[in-house]
Amino acid sequence: MRSALLFLVWLGTTPAEQQVVVTRPESLAEVAQRTLGDPKGASELKALNGLQSDAVPAGTTLKLPPVAERNKALSAMALARNAVAQADRNEARREEASAKLQEAEAQFQAADYMAAARTADSAWALLAPGAGQPSLFQVNVGERGDTTVTVKSGPPVRVRAEDKTRPINAGEMVHVEKGKPPPAPEALLAPPRPRSPQEGVRLKFPPVRGKLGPVTLTWSAVSGARQYEVEVLPSEGAPLRHTLTTTQWQLPPLPAGRYRWSVKAVGERQKSNASAERLFELLEDRVMLQVGEPTWK
Repeated sequence: MRSALLFLVWLGTTPAEQQVVVTRPESLAEVAQRTLGDPKGASELKALNGLQSDAVPAGTTLKLPPVAERNKALSAMALARNAVAQADRNEARREEASAKLQEAEAQFQAADYMAAARTADSAWALLAPGAGQPSLFQVNVGERGDTTVTVKSGPPVRVRAEDKTRPINAGEMVHVEKGKPPPAPEALLAPPRPRSPQEGVRLKFPPVRGKLGPVTLTWSAVSGARQYEVEVLPSEGAPLRHTLTTTQWQLPPLPAGRYRWSVKAVGERQKSNASAERLFELLEDRVMLQVGEPTWK
């Protein structure tokens, strides 16, 4: 297979403008509930039709939002909300992404759906795994026109087919059948929660051949995870990495010093974000021997 840039283009006729005729006096919230399934869509109808009042006289013809554009904006905002909700509160870009999401929601309420989709996409991109790095992905088109997209690293790649869009995260592979939309994504794996050692704990061990320990790392199980990837970063030297199916790892004896560690959950076709980092420190616990006259005879 070879790397390629995927362009998914939708070609078709421009859909006719959708309208609704109000047959009895209604409020915009009632019309929005009846036509959009959401009374909060009243602000969209108000902006789209240039209305000043929330009351709609009988016989009024109202323009309805273009379905494809509105759905695209809704999808983009849902992805952005999920990214903001899952981001670590200490994540530097979380505040910027949250502000962009609020801007997108205001644009949506003003019926500017394309602008809302673009702004929500930019909010999502700020928090996407590997943000700021190029995506490395592969595309394979089968003899029957089915397409398989595999993302190896970097930010998620967005795939669009049959007017449906979904992101594909690093480590994920998606098979799209010809003439069908991309399959719905699996529920996102939540990052594991580190349990022990506690944050910032100082652990003392008597040295054995210049090493200390062992220390056992533990974390919470994640539904849908098949295994876990653990990374331990010493203040000096090479990192330690290990993949295992249990929720604990007994580290080998290590030199004295400070260590940071985190863990990711790995499912069948996706991988979670890294957990919050935990810090622990290893200290030598030397036993002082005192030699003197025995007290017994």
